[in-house]
Amino acid sequence: MSEQDPEQGQAGAYTIDQLAARSGIPSRTIRFYQAKGVLPPPVRKGRVAFYDDSHLERLKVVSELQDKGLRLRAIRDFILTPETTSDSVQQWLGLGQQLDRSLADTPQIMTEDELLALLEQPPAGTIALLRQSGVVTAQGHGLTQRYVVESPALTRIAARLSQAGITYETTLRLYEILQKHMRRAADELVEHALKHLGKGFARSTRPEDVSEAVQFLEPDSHGGQATHLIFAREIRRAIAEHLKTEPSQR
Repeated sequence: MSEQDPEQGQAGAYTIDQLAARSGIPSRTIRFYQAKGVLPPPVRKGRVAFYDDSHLERLKVVSELQDKGLRLRAIRDFILTPETTSDSVQQWLGLGQQLDRSLADTPQIMTEDELLALLEQPPAGTIALLRQSGVVTAQGHGLTQRYVVESPALTRIAARLSQAGITYETTLRLYEILQKHMRRAADELVEHALKHLGKGFARSTRPEDVSEAVQFLEPDSHGGQATHLIFAREIRRAIAEHLKTEPSQR
């Protein structure tokens, strides 16, 4: 009979170092997961703590969910719910793919002629400006040179704004301002939703219910329409306030 590899441990019984070896996750990270409530505590036999296959499976789930961008707090809240099963985990992983598909604006690789067509024959120096700002990245040299356009949709909008007399420099600065504040707003909205997951946001914590609720936050949904209306009202308010003249100047 061959001897058991001490790094692997016996089936269903692992020390923390053996669990780290089998999972590929460092011991310090495993301890961190325990402290955050993501991983249940081990069974202690004397002074030695033993983990089992359920801990190994939990680490796999946590890694998969983290790869999809979920934060530990959201992962903890999800895996501690009674409805969580292996099938529901796959549904959660699929939810991330669903969100990715809903955003049709993905990076594209273009030739210079294709980029110029997208920009609708822009002023000289526009491509250099877009490269400097990071909107466009060049690949290759000479005849083989291609351009990676991070957001074809936003680039197309910038071209239309240029035709309306709004320069690319101005548009890029507007994009920076919007992204800065919209990122913060999106973080706060999602954080608030997750705090009320199944208790005000979504009928329950089941992936299908969360998926349905999330769809209402998408740009083409009621939530997206609300975002558009609120932003439009704030733009009108800001324009009125900044263009308002003092009584003495009338």
